[in-house]
Amino acid sequence: MIRPLVVLAFAATVAHAETPADYAFGMPLATAGAGAFYRVELPGAVYEGAVHRDLADLRVFNADGGLVPFAWVPRPASIRERKPPVALPLFPLFIDRDRRDVAGLALNVVRTATGTSISVATADGQPAKGGELGGYVLDATALPEPLTALLVALPDAAGAATMRLKVDASDDLAAWRSVVADATLVNLEYAGRRLTRDRIEFAPTNAKYLRLSWSVGRPVIDFTAVTGEFGDRAVEAARQWREASGAPVADREGEYEFDLGGAFPVDRIALELREPNSVVPAQLLARATPRDTWQPVASAVFYRLQQPEGEVTSAPVMVAGGERRYWLLRVDPRSGGLGREAPRLRAGWQPQELVFAARGPGPFMLAYGSRIATPGALPIATLVPGYDSAKGLPDSISGARSGEPTRLGGADRLREPVDTKRWLLWASLALGALMLGWMAWRLSRDMGSAPAADSGSPDKRTD
Repeated sequence: MIRPLVVLAFAATVAHAETPADYAFGMPLATAGAGAFYRVELPGAVYEGAVHRDLADLRVFNADGGLVPFAWVPRPASIRERKPPVALPLFPLFIDRDRRDVAGLALNVVRTATGTSISVATADGQPAKGGELGGYVLDATALPEPLTALLVALPDAAGAATMRLKVDASDDLAAWRSVVADATLVNLEYAGRRLTRDRIEFAPTNAKYLRLSWSVGRPVIDFTAVTGEFGDRAVEAARQWREASGAPVADREGEYEFDLGGAFPVDRIALELREPNSVVPAQLLARATPRDTWQPVASAVFYRLQQPEGEVTSAPVMVAGGERRYWLLRVDPRSGGLGREAPRLRAGWQPQELVFAARGPGPFMLAYGSRIATPGALPIATLVPGYDSAKGLPDSISGARSGEPTRLGGADRLREPVDTKRWLLWASLALGALMLGWMAWRLSRDMGSAPAADSGSPDKRTD
């Protein structure tokens, strides 16, 4: 009798094949073409419906309800870009032959409807009448970013072998600061080969004007164009945003709680203050569930100020809150509070991306929301042959378009289920113990009711 119970308990521990109905929600994935793999960026609804913060309860199914292998796409460490070079307006500086350089000259920009020019005068205000080219002024007023190099267009024909010059920067054409004290240009041709050095590198410099100059009498390479180069810059990745209204915390003045509705991987927080001309030093805290304690995440000064050129607001704050749903704003009481209305919080995150193999018929289904699910993603190098972490996914992998969320197994999948396997196991063990106890009691009773052995009368001995 014990053996069938043990077999039953063992059978209950065997995992069943997963189906879409094992998950609370689903989202159709529309694919185009006949690719082997597709990639999809997770919408915010997935983070709202998933039970596990690491998205372990996420699967991809085909139209037949079969599981489809998938993998998480690693987020790039950083995205960097470089703006294309830009040609800089070039203004020559002519000086008297008896001057050694352009230092001490007074420059003035004249902008008219026909163009821009620079007038050159001596230190006493007299127009400079010299005919010797002593340098150039570069107009960089329209550039949005600092320059890191200048590229000089050298003539095709070889001139002077080398030219030594200096680079200065200014914002008003009066006060100059040194950028490069001694730069060298090379334009040399020998035996049918050409050697050039046409690039001047320097630390990132943000200035309205640059001045190239050289000593009078030194060799000069006749260049007529200069291009400015920008450095690499970090580019903010595209983010999804979720807004939440603040709810004042009872009996805690200056504290506001926000519920994002899901455990989003937040890395940026912005605060929308209701009243203009507000400056609010505050602390941000976060937690995953209402039962957890608040954990400090960041301290920042949020502001909303009216300026003549328009309203200025504080930039989003970089945070490392992780996948936490609840946020708390604790305002410094010395700031005077936030006024009559509670603020709104904007949380931004880089959505996770996954890639799946298009195995089986479409359309495919992204299923999520299960209390009992365990991680099911493959390593991306296992799923995608030849995956290179430095290059990322090949451009040939098309994107899948996610549709509106639908109900699959329903809200029951989000609750902790009754552990049938454990109860069956304990029941079988308890029943087995009862049977062993019954067998022991039965054996003891049978032994107690057995007739005692007849020992007979004591032997009588005769002498």
